[in-house]
Amino acid sequence: MYLRIEDTDRKRSQKIYEKDIITGLKWLGIKWEGDVIRQFERRKEYRRYIDRLMEYGFAYKADGAIWLNVEAALTGKKLSIIEFDDLIRGKISFPGHKIKDFVIVASNGSPLFLLTNVIDDYLMGVTHIIRGEDHISNTPRQILLFKTLGMDLPKYAHIPLILAPDRSKMSKRAGAVSLLEYRKNGILPETLVNFLFLLGFHPKNDKEFLTLSEMAQEFDLKRVQKAGAIFDETKLLSINSWYIRNLPKDKVLDYLKEFVKVKISKQKFKKYFAITRDRMERLTDFQDRVKFLEKLPDYSSELLIFKKSTLKDTKYALNLVYIRLRKAQAGAWKREDLIKKELEQVVAENNLSNGDVFWSARVALSGLSASPQPSEIAWALGREESLERIKRAIGKIIKI
Repeated sequence: MYLRIEDTDRKRSQKIYEKDIITGLKWLGIKWEGDVIRQFERRKEYRRYIDRLMEYGFAYKADGAIWLNVEAALTGKKLSIIEFDDLIRGKISFPGHKIKDFVIVASNGSPLFLLTNVIDDYLMGVTHIIRGEDHISNTPRQILLFKTLGMDLPKYAHIPLILAPDRSKMSKRAGAVSLLEYRKNGILPETLVNFLFLLGFHPKNDKEFLTLSEMAQEFDLKRVQKAGAIFDETKLLSINSWYIRNLPKDKVLDYLKEFVKVKISKQKFKKYFAITRDRMERLTDFQDRVKFLEKLPDYSSELLIFKKSTLKDTKYALNLVYIRLRKAQAGAWKREDLIKKELEQVVAENNLSNGDVFWSARVALSGLSASPQPSEIAWALGREESLERIKRAIGKIIKI
């Protein structure tokens, strides 16, 4: 794979855009051979072909620009129709008389992509051009350039456009953002590659999660659909959540580091991630989901009472939980499952319900109605902070 930057239009081409492209591709894990190829640096190469077109009467100057003489090109190659077999859409034809003369070199001397891409595709040995269907109208003009310059034609495949949920063309108004914005929004690179691969394409056996190498083996132009592909953000987040849960822990932690805004120890960082991992859709969720671990939010004492419990049973349960966990051996605090067993014993030995014990302990430890299991929170917080929070909850509920 080569990376070619089409930068002959100097007004629209800026280094910051090129930097974003390169950074984005590297983030996705997409590699290319050799140095980046910049078309602006190949102007002398294009000049040879432009001069040839001018010499044989296939191009002319007008209004300061250089135009392709379509009639001369069609006549010279004895063409009345331009047609090609699109590998996705089948045979596509364009009557020659409907193709008008077009600019190949702008008035500022910059060769345009219609010409430069043809020359580079030929010189680089490109055999297949796979691009969006919005380029179908450019294809007959580029085929005419290939033929006029005596170059072998590549094969074409025009893939469907990505559409907004309302089936309109993606735009900034309709949700389109730059590649690196997804990174800032907590999307993993594996997610984005996987998601984009599935847009307009159906893998065999409806396999949903694939590595980059599996995608390369699976891809077949025959399985690309013709209709536009809907950009479904709900699906994107579902895939992202799956990768957060299933990629190697250390890899996700490495991605996650750039989203941690507070200073926490490495041990706490790993524990916090362990108990929030299954509940995250984006890496950006982490900061909000661990706030209660760093600082217990203020909460109403009534929240401690499970909907099917009573004030009396809640007071009883919290006192038993505090006593049980205070007496638990140091080894129990090193494993979440052992803390859970301690809480289960409180239920079993005291004729209490799971709601009496687990709900009140959850709220006491998190200050929230929705949070990880109390055993997970206690394991992440450690013995001293957990007991302090439960003691504080007991003090709150006594006042009711």
